Amino acid sequence: MEINCVFAPALDTPEHITIAEDLGYTRGWVYDVPVSYADTGATVATAAALTDRIRLGVAVFTPHLRHLTTNAALIAHLATVAPGRFDAGVGAGFTSSTYLNRNPSRWADVEVYVEALRRLLAGGEVEWENSVVRLMHSPASGISFPIEVPFWIAAHGPKGLGVAERLGAGVVTSPAHGGQPVSVAGPCQLLLHGTVLDDGEDLDSPRVLDAAGPGASLALHMGQNGPLAGMEEAIGYEAAVASIDERRRHLELYRGHLMSPSPLDREFINGDVIERGTTTGTREQLARHLRRLEDAGATAVLYQPAGSDIPRELAAFKEAADMRYDVSHDASQDDTRPAWHLSSPTA
Repeated sequence: MEINCVFAPALDTPEHITIAEDLGYTRGWVYDVPVSYADTGATVATAAALTDRIRLGVAVFTPHLRHLTTNAALIAHLATVAPGRFDAGVGAGFTSSTYLNRNPSRWADVEVYVEALRRLLAGGEVEWENSVVRLMHSPASGISFPIEVPFWIAAHGPKGLGVAERLGAGVVTSPAHGGQPVSVAGPCQLLLHGTVLDDGEDLDSPRVLDAAGPGASLALHMGQNGPLAGMEEAIGYEAAVASIDERRRHLELYRGHLMSPSPLDREFINGDVIERGTTTGTREQLARHLRRLEDAGATAVLYQPAGSDIPRELAAFKEAADMRYDVSHDASQDDTRPAWHLSSPTA
């Protein structure tokens, strides 16, 4: 099972990706939310110049943030500066569309979008929005075609998984998204948020709140469709969001998304929310958890470190991951939260 990482990109993310490479992570990806994170392309390009082994990627490009040719050109550039080690994720864009107060793209449109990206990267032409378009890079640009990159689809339900299957693409999914079993058949990266506890550390300690708070915010944002379903904190958070002026609600809902909890989020985050809504535990607990995921057929995890000490989070999670073959399996210590229920031919 691959141990990978993904970042909400900041100006120091390229340096953090070099740390991930040194620690032995297989992939180091970044999110793509232009209105709240450091620039995706600049981050990956800088990381490409600083590294030579770790696979780089974006999770995820979406049809509604940039024109088709803009994303295709960006993929071409990044695949050229990181030859043989760039992955392109594509999704419907739930979070990024919320920032724009729009609905996510339809899955049928996502499928067409990926097919069009592939044609452009192969050096072909595409009919798009009543016009014929193609990438027109000359040899002087340093970019030449065809360009082949692996595509991954961010999917949490049957429609998205169906798109990935038809496209022959890998899947990026969150096992905490909803209560349905997560399919891990084929190339699949399970997105995890949380922190590794130090010995004797409480779930509501300041350090844990700092590191696991962004993941706990995500769990609150999922509401009754996520791991906190039925909890008083989730119910209270939903009511608090509903009280915000609807003209600005879409801005406040994801303020600080996956980087730092907003003041509203902080009112509802506590140790119970972190325990149930994130992948947080001791090194031994996380090692057993990761071993169970691998035994169930998971091919990769995609861990997002957060908080004020990203190097510490990367090192602690990799240490726990490397312990997964050394810990004894004790069923009484298994994590029984429904968020981690997997479905696989080998499960």
